[in-house]
Amino acid sequence: MMSLSQIPMTKSPSAIQPFQVRQAMVALELGPTDNNILEYLDFFTREIPTGAMYFLHVLPKFDLLNTMMEREAQALVSNYEINDEVISRMERKIRSRLTDDHTIHIEFDVKEGNPLEELLEDTNDVKADLVVIGQKSGASQHGILAKNLARKAQCNALVIPDKAKARIKKILVPVDFSEYSIKALRTAVALNQELFEPAEILCLNVYEIPNLSVYKIQKTKEQFQQMLEKDHMDAFQAFLNTHIPEYKENIKVELVCREGSGIAQHIMDYAGNNKADLIVMGAKGHSQVELLLMGSVTEKLLAIDETIPTLIVK
Repeated sequence: MMSLSQIPMTKSPSAIQPFQVRQAMVALELGPTDNNILEYLDFFTREIPTGAMYFLHVLPKFDLLNTMMEREAQALVSNYEINDEVISRMERKIRSRLTDDHTIHIEFDVKEGNPLEELLEDTNDVKADLVVIGQKSGASQHGILAKNLARKAQCNALVIPDKAKARIKKILVPVDFSEYSIKALRTAVALNQELFEPAEILCLNVYEIPNLSVYKIQKTKEQFQQMLEKDHMDAFQAFLNTHIPEYKENIKVELVCREGSGIAQHIMDYAGNNKADLIVMGAKGHSQVELLLMGSVTEKLLAIDETIPTLIVK
């Protein structure tokens, strides 16, 4: 049986490209959640070079109004009427919330239709390299579900919970030694290099102990766990040596044995206990659901994360 440390790892380019955002597509709900998005983006764009931000609000489509009384329909539509004056007012609000330390091109638009479909279409049209949405805490429904966005978006996605703090002192990168883990870790390192005060990068692997009853081994569970920990730690060192050799000394490596709850919950527990400010994850990994375009772990983490911004790397 091949150990983790013996798994061949594809050589990555030695130079890590600077992290920057050429065009960000930002979804706004025109509600309380927007305030936290704008506050976080104000901080983010002061730290990360950003060329342009395109803000989009999508109104629900009113096809069903044809079945309603004309008066009722008109009253409902009037509640959602947004004209050029309102768009201009919203744009002024956005500009007032963003620090103008450097020039960022800003546009604001309102459309009608399916929020996710319209957001993805505009993201592709402007060739955005980052799409941003907010995440309501304690809400069973959301205009754009984070997991659906991250699954379907062609570019990196940043999900900002409404309880998120505008700071990056610790960056957590969960890894499973897959190609997308490589992308996530290198992205975290590149982003960290742009920060005025570099953050601490925590690299986490959650592993589990197989059912020993099916194996004929002469070792106790504790001895077998020690073997697994050594194997995973050796894999970690090989992983860092291969993909970020110049930065490995600045990475804190952690192993967590999965017991009981799922991997996503272990990641969130670790992030909370270690006060992580940003989670950087690959869009998929070594998983049976890889063909779904997104790993189940990332999906589940987005569903339970109410406090920490998560950058999904494509």
